[in-house]
Amino acid sequence: MLNEGEVVLRLVMSVVLGGFIGLERERLLVGYRTYSAGFRTHILVAVGAAVCMIVSEGLHYQFKGDAARVAAQVVSGIGFLGAGAIMREGLLIRGLTTAASLWVVASVGLACGAGYYLPAALGTLLVLFTLVLLGTFEDLVRGKGRYDLLSMVVSDMPEQVRLIRAYLEEQVGEVNKIEVSKMHEAGRVLLEVYMKIPPEKKMIDILHYLTTLPGVYRVEHRT
Repeated sequence: MLNEGEVVLRLVMSVVLGGFIGLERERLLVGYRTYSAGFRTHILVAVGAAVCMIVSEGLHYQFKGDAARVAAQVVSGIGFLGAGAIMREGLLIRGLTTAASLWVVASVGLACGAGYYLPAALGTLLVLFTLVLLGTFEDLVRGKGRYDLLSMVVSDMPEQVRLIRAYLEEQVGEVNKIEVSKMHEAGRVLLEVYMKIPPEKKMIDILHYLTTLPGVYRVEHRT
């Protein structure tokens, strides 16, 4: 049976490692952009998975049952939580990376709960490498790393797009590209604007003004 010190160590490790991955997701909360799973959610998933693994191991020693039975349900059960992080906006699907990070952090939590600290720590480092460094590389390959992206849900009216474009060109200069996608909601479109915002401009002021325009329902920003 596990002693109390070992139980505490496993749970603390799950909090620390899950928190590192959650912080990477949390850093994307820029401007008015919101993610459905951030710092606290990833910690909760990691701790929950660790508790399941510890309980599963304890039941095995106490009742001679299958030590993997409880923990195995975490792998399938986390799929329902991950599905909640995936959102469809018009032709675009967002949140797949966050859903994948939830699945991975559950695996890290299971490893912590089982006492496999090296795989848990190394797995966390590889996840952070993938999300941070490879994410930047992916943006550069796609040619979007050089631009800021404004994602807006607006009324499906041509004059609305012209108004927004005119304001942005007045504030920041040249707009590189505008993509318009239909959404499921009637009368709304997803507007994605790629541009380079000068350092002297305050993004929060631009976002605040855009949200005050009639027919603008949501504004998000990322680099």
